[in-house]
Amino acid sequence: MGSNIYLMNSKAPSYFFAAALLLLALPAANMALWIVTAENNTDFETSLQIYLSYFPEFLRNGRLLTLINILMLALAAGLFYKSMAAPKLRLAGIVSGIISILLLMWNVFSLL
Repeated sequence: MGSNIYLMNSKAPSYFFAAALLLLALPAANMALWIVTAENNTDFETSLQIYLSYFPEFLRNGRLLTLINILMLALAAGLFYKSMAAPKLRLAGIVSGIISILLLMWNVFSLL
């Protein structure tokens, strides 16, 4: 009965989709920042220091940032799946969910 509460609210899939887009956009922007920073510097350590300088002191840890990305991307994939309950969001949810999962795998393998 608890899971049926979402079926009563026809706007719930749209809210899930909007939240998932935000959870996808933040790690994507973070990854783009790293790519641009690394591209503009030849030395890895210099790139890393410049990249980390964009974050507050308590977040200046590459592993922590990657774990946060992984968490956000996993949540995004789950919310995209939930948003597919609405027929109008089914295709967008599938494509966005696949993008989330691919970026998630990229982040997991970057930890190795």
